[in-house]
Amino acid sequence: MATPTPRTIVSRVRGFARRHGILRPGPLVVAVSGGADSTALALVLSELADEFGLVLHVAHFDHRARPRAAAADAAFVADLAARIGAPIRVGRAERAPKGEDEAREARYAFLRRVAGDLGATAVATGHTMDDQAETVLLHLTRGSGLAGVAGMRPLRDGIVRPLLAITRAETLALCRAAKIRPREDPTNRSLRFSRNRVRARVLPELAKINPQVRAAIARFAEAAAEVDDRLARAAADAGSLPDASTGVIDVRGLPGDEALRERVLADAWRQVTGKTLVARQRAALAALASSTDGSRRIDLPGGVARREYGELRLAGPSTSVAPQPPVPLAVRSSLRWHGWRITLGMDTEGATYTGGLDGATASRIVVRARRAGDRLGGGGKLQDLFVDAKVPVRLRDVWPLVTCDDVVLWAPGLSPAPSTGPVAIGAQWVGDDPTAGEDFSVRTDPERQVASNREARPRGGKRGPR
Repeated sequence: MATPTPRTIVSRVRGFARRHGILRPGPLVVAVSGGADSTALALVLSELADEFGLVLHVAHFDHRARPRAAAADAAFVADLAARIGAPIRVGRAERAPKGEDEAREARYAFLRRVAGDLGATAVATGHTMDDQAETVLLHLTRGSGLAGVAGMRPLRDGIVRPLLAITRAETLALCRAAKIRPREDPTNRSLRFSRNRVRARVLPELAKINPQVRAAIARFAEAAAEVDDRLARAAADAGSLPDASTGVIDVRGLPGDEALRERVLADAWRQVTGKTLVARQRAALAALASSTDGSRRIDLPGGVARREYGELRLAGPSTSVAPQPPVPLAVRSSLRWHGWRITLGMDTEGATYTGGLDGATASRIVVRARRAGDRLGGGGKLQDLFVDAKVPVRLRDVWPLVTCDDVVLWAPGLSPAPSTGPVAIGAQWVGDDPTAGEDFSVRTDPERQVASNREARPRGGKRGPR
C-alpha cells in the first residue's frame, strides 16, 4: 500500500484534532526528543498553527541516559525549533534514570513546569497509532481492565496526542518529505524492554493476519474508551468518592452494580494515592469492601486499603505511625501518649476516665502499646476487647495501656478503670496526636466504654474481660 502524501497525513491529524477538540488557541508546548515521531509532530503542528490559533513552544528534555548523544540531540531539536519559528526550552535530569518509569516521570514533570510557566493550554506529545497498539497489547498482557485497553486518550491530564491518528511509517514519511533525518535512540531497538518486543516481534506477526492491525487495535481502544468514559460518569454520579485528606469510604454507600462498584473504588484509589489499579487489584479492593468479618487490610500499589467494619480506608504506606516505647508514669506526674493525657496522683477533674490505685501498684505504673498475647488483668484477651468495642485496627497499636509489672491493668475507654486505692489515675483524649487526620471519636465516647460488659454474651462463646 502506498504511503499517503504529507498533505493527506496532515489532513488526517486535522480531522482527528477537530473530532476530539484537542487543539485550542493559545500557547502549546510541543515535546520534541528528536526522533521521527516528535519531529513529525512539530512539522504537523507548524502546518496547523494558524488554523487552530496555536503559539508553539518546543520543549526538549535530556534524561542523561545517553550522555554522548545529548548535545547532538539538543542541537537537532534547536534547529528544528528555528525551522518552525518556535522558541525552545531545554531541561536536564538531575541524574540518570533508574528505569523507564523514572525517566517518564522526570520528563513529564519538566514538560508540565514549562506549560505552567507559559500558561500553555496543553503539552503535545508524538504518540502514534503504533504506540497506541503497543500500549493496548501490553495492558492486555498484564491483565488490565477496561481502562487499560482504552489505551492512551487524545486528551488527558493536560497532555494532547494529535498523532494517534497516524502511524509511525507516516511520521517517517513526513520527515523524508521535509528532507530531515531524525535522531535515533538505540534503546528503541533493545529487546530488553517489553514495548520493543511487542513492536519488533508481536505486531509484525499480527500484521501478517491483518495488515491494518494497528488501525484495528486503535479502533478497539477508542470503543473501549467510550465505554470507560460512560462508566466513569456513572461512577461520579454514584458518589462515594472519599475526601482526599481522609480517604474514608462508607461501604454502605457503594453502588450495588459490580462493575460500577469496582470503578468507584478504583477512582477513589487513584484520587487518594495517584496510582492506577489493574483488573486483579481492582477486584481485590472490591472484595475487601464487600467483606463483613471485622477488620482486614490489603497492600496495593501506592498504599494500603483497610476495611474496618462499616468503613473502607485508603491510605499511602507513610501514614502509619509506630507506637511510642513504654513510658514509666511516676506518682504526681502526667504523660502524653498518641494524643492521650494520662495522670497519676493528680487532680483528675475534667478527665473522661478516672480510677484509683493502691500505693504499691502506683509506684510501678508503665504506659505502653499492646503486645501479642496481652490479657487484661490476667483474664480476657485484650484482642477480644478491641474487637468487641470495634476499635479500628490502625488505632490498636497506639492505644494506651496502663500496666504494672507488664500486666495490663487498664485500657482507658475500653475497660473499667482500676479502683484498688486512693492514688487517683485519669485519662482523657486531648488531641495534638502525631497521627494527624485520624478519627479518634471512639475514644472519647463514654457510652462506648466497656461495651462488651453491657451486652449479654452466649454461654460457651468467647468472653471479654471481667
